[in-house]
Amino acid sequence: MSQYPVNTTQGLYDAVNYLLAGPDGLGQNFAGFSAYIPAYVKGSYRQPFTIDTTATTIVPTWYVDNINVTNAFPVNVNTTTGETYQVQINFDPQSAPPFYVGDELIVGGIVDSPFTDNYNGTYGGGGNSGVLSCTTSSVVLQTNNPYSYGTYTSGGYIGKDISNTVVSTDCNARVTVTGATDRVFISAQLKLEDYKVFNPYGIHSFTLQISINRYKPDTNAPPTAPGVDFSFVFDATIAVRSISNGTNGTGEITLTGSEFIFTTVLDHPTVGYYWYILEMEFITTDPIKPISFPVSVRSLTAQVIKA
Repeated sequence: MSQYPVNTTQGLYDAVNYLLAGPDGLGQNFAGFSAYIPAYVKGSYRQPFTIDTTATTIVPTWYVDNINVTNAFPVNVNTTTGETYQVQINFDPQSAPPFYVGDELIVGGIVDSPFTDNYNGTYGGGGNSGVLSCTTSSVVLQTNNPYSYGTYTSGGYIGKDISNTVVSTDCNARVTVTGATDRVFISAQLKLEDYKVFNPYGIHSFTLQISINRYKPDTNAPPTAPGVDFSFVFDATIAVRSISNGTNGTGEITLTGSEFIFTTVLDHPTVGYYWYILEMEFITTDPIKPISFPVSVRSLTAQVIKA
């Protein structure tokens, strides 16, 4: 923070930086996103986090019931170690690709020889790759660490359920905090249109939670290659809005949407580079499942305020 009178070299630097940053209470570091074109929230950990409703005839779903696996094998195997980060899973043909790039999937029940159990488990989530590509009868998945795999023998299922999982929207902003007394002013809005859930048994409830979450790079070293971004990790939840809802029908049910508005949110992180994202979570312990979430008017802005 600049001091008066200026009587040291560091004081001169601070004063010049303060003047360049703009008037008190404003700052110059401003970022944000806004849109009104209807879109589906993908349920993905890789950008883009939404798909325009006019861009596809396939509605991205948060829940896909288990599909029978017909084959599984590693791809891009390291000839020296015999390990790889990628596997292909073949399954019963579907009318449309059931998964999107970045989806988190669950694979289970696959038997390989010699038995490794490495095909089975959760792929993706928490910023990891998950689905790399998908067709109507196969999907390529990426793991967090390299593994060795046996030859597929029998069995298996693959599915998707993003209940109780934080999912990003396209409402996001990045800012740089340069001073210990700086604060970040955030405002956000999300208009959730009528959405769909699947209720298999009858009366059940859930909570839909919308949060402003703060992320930070997991390293202080900036990316050096063109087109390469930081790897971000969760840092803190800054604000939360939620609604509780329930259904007393069975099957696929359409529920009335809601609007979530964050008008005045002040954050005081330490000096650093931050990514603020408006995110959703479908919270339930009941068997009700999330299906699709269309949104319309939405925005998030973040501005560094100089003290």
